[in-house]
Amino acid sequence: SLHDALPIFRKILRQKRSAVLHQMQLLGIDTADWDKVNTFCLDSRIAGKEFRELDCEALDTLQVKLRAIRRKRENKQQ
Repeated sequence: SLHDALPIFRKILRQKRSAVLHQMQLLGIDTADWDKVNTFCLDSRIAGKEFRELDCEALDTLQVKLRAIRRKRENKQQ
């Protein structure tokens, strides 16, 4: 039932949020500061929404974007 699925959904959402925050940390964003996290996410090129407004799909999209940004930065440094 939907009621039984809720804890699983919450767990998945928590895992996705955690993964995205980790990618942000690797990009040098202070993830202990929610204002900084939200300012970054609100950028239309990033997510266009506050972090807490991001659903599973948006978090997946953001995860891919952040990995791409990191790859570009690493390639420039070589």
